[in-house]
Amino acid sequence: MTWRGRWRVRKDDSAYGRLEAVVTLAHDNFYSYTPPGSPFTDGQENIDASVVMQGFDSDDHPTSFQEARGHGACAWDGAEFPGGDGIVYRPSRGEGSVPAGGNDRAATYGLVDLTCAESTSGTLGLGLALAGGTDNAAHAPWAWDDGNDGSALQAGVIVTDPALLVSTYFDNTGELDLTYLRNPFRS
Repeated sequence: MTWRGRWRVRKDDSAYGRLEAVVTLAHDNFYSYTPPGSPFTDGQENIDASVVMQGFDSDDHPTSFQEARGHGACAWDGAEFPGGDGIVYRPSRGEGSVPAGGNDRAATYGLVDLTCAESTSGTLGLGLALAGGTDNAAHAPWAWDDGNDGSALQAGVIVTDPALLVSTYFDNTGELDLTYLRNPFRS
């Protein structure tokens, strides 16, 4: 599963923290989502939809939607897909599954921490995979850019400064420290 985007998880007393927001990338546009109960509101960008959560291992986890014939990734909102096909990824234990085809509503994902920036107030994780070849190529994360956010955020900010991205895209974020404990792209 290719998860092209960032999620905001607030540190709390639980084992894994609390998901508060997701930003994904599809066709040079970023899309903003919040799970039910998130305090986040529209900031510079509008929240596009609510993330559909699914229970797994006694916790709720986000589902996501992947284009059947492309790299566009969105948080799945439970609706039908443009063009009638697509893949819904649901949480799993382990590596996840290969979709049965271009119209699979039950593929599974497993998260792999390829890079993970951590601020003093939360984790801003990035799950990604790059495919090679001219027929199935994706941009590198440091080139990802929201085509319509003006000059407020530079290309690659989703990786190089995810706390800034979250603080710009959302309001009502509570204490959001822009200081990193760990960020492999800002060393």
